Amino acid sequence: MKIAHCLPDQIWVDEMRGQNPHDAAHIQQKYIAEGLRARGHTVTWIAPRGLEDVCVSDLTETETAPHTWTARRWFDLLSKAAWKLQQLFGVPYLNVFSNLRRYDACLQILPGCDVVFERNSLYNAGAAMACRKLRLPYVMFFDADQIAELDFMGKPLPAWLRWRARRLLRFNLEIARRVVCVSEIAKRHLMQNWNVPADKLIVLPNAVDVNRFQPDPNLGAQTRASLSLTADQPLLVFVGSFYQWHDVPTLLRAFALVQKDRSDARLLLVGDGAERGRMMSLAQDLGLGEAAHFTGFVSHADVVRFVNAADIAVVPVPKMEREMWLSPMKLFEYMAAGKAVVASALGQIVDVLRDGENGLLVPPGDEAALAEAVGRLMADVSLRERLGWQAREDAVRYHSWEQYISRLEAVLVNARA
Repeated sequence: MKIAHCLPDQIWVDEMRGQNPHDAAHIQQKYIAEGLRARGHTVTWIAPRGLEDVCVSDLTETETAPHTWTARRWFDLLSKAAWKLQQLFGVPYLNVFSNLRRYDACLQILPGCDVVFERNSLYNAGAAMACRKLRLPYVMFFDADQIAELDFMGKPLPAWLRWRARRLLRFNLEIARRVVCVSEIAKRHLMQNWNVPADKLIVLPNAVDVNRFQPDPNLGAQTRASLSLTADQPLLVFVGSFYQWHDVPTLLRAFALVQKDRSDARLLLVGDGAERGRMMSLAQDLGLGEAAHFTGFVSHADVVRFVNAADIAVVPVPKMEREMWLSPMKLFEYMAAGKAVVASALGQIVDVLRDGENGLLVPPGDEAALAEAVGRLMADVSLRERLGWQAREDAVRYHSWEQYISRLEAVLVNARA
C-alpha cells in the first residue's frame, strides 16, 4: 500500500528522521512508520510547516508541498484581513486559513495514496477534508483527547478555541473509517463523549521493541559502574517526561520512606520536562540529596542502559477524577527488559499487569503503598526475578512492535474495503 502518514507538525518529521527522538509519541510514530515500511509499504510523512506550508518527507529528504488556489494573492489578503478583524474583536487565531492551506496541499499530495493515517492533534483537519473530497480512506490514531488533557492540566482552552477544537475533532472522527485507540478507556471515552460507533474503534495499546529492550546483565553492570553503584545497592528507575500524569511527587515521597530502612538505595529519574526543576527541588526538600539522580534528556539507547541497570522499575500515576487513556510506553519497555515493575492500579495498566504475577500494583497516589511494594521487592530477590521473567514473557508474547504492526496493517487494509 501507499500510505500517507500525517503528523501534527514538521517538528515531528524532523524528530522521526533523526536518530534520537525526544518524546515517547515521536518514538511511537517512528516505529509505526518503520514497521509499515519493513512490511513493504510506502510511507510518506505529511505535516504542517508553520501556518502557511505543508512538508512532505520520507526517510531521506523533506520537500514543501505545492499549493494552488491558497497560494494566490487574494487568499493571502483575505487571511490577513480576517486575522486583523479577529484581533479587533478579541477572537483568537482559529486555524481556518491554515487548515485550508493544508487541505489545498493534501489535494495535490494524496491522489495515488491507498490510505491516509493521521495522528490526532488540535485544530488540524486539512487531511480529513481532503480525504472526504478525494474519497480516500482516512484512519485516525487517537492517543488522547487533548481538550480534556488541557482541562486536567489546569490549562483549559478559552471558549472560542474550545469550540473550534471540538468542531474539528468531531469532523475528523466522523470522516474516519477507523479510529485506532491506545486503550479500552480511550475507546470508551470516544463512545460516551463523542458518540463514535463502537464498530469504528480499534484498540491497539502501545508496544515495545523486544530486541532493543531485553535483559542484558553485562550492560546493566557497566551502567551501574558508571553511576558508581555497587552490585548490591538497590536501584529504582523511573523513565518519563515529568508531565502531571507522571506522579513523580508521590514517587519521591515514597522513596524518602524507603530510604529510612535502606539508606543505600538509589533512585534514577530518566527524562526531561517542564516539571523536572520543581521535582529536583522537592527531592532536595525531602533530604534525598545524591540518593535521587536526575539524568535530564537521554537518547532512547541510553534508556535501554539505565533500565537494564535497575533492580525495580516504577510507573507512578496520580489519583484522577476521570479515567485517562494512558498507555505508558515505559511500562512495556520495563517488562521487555525483564524488570520487576511497580505501577499504579489505574487505567490500561491494570489490563497489562497482574498483581503478583508480572508486576505489583498499588493504589494511585499512595506513597506508603508504593514504598511498601518497593521495599518488598528490595528484600526479595527471587520475587524480583520471578516477576521480571514473567513480564518479559508477556512483553514478547503480547506487546511487540511486530505484532502491533501486523494488527495495524489489517486495520488499514480493512479501511480500504
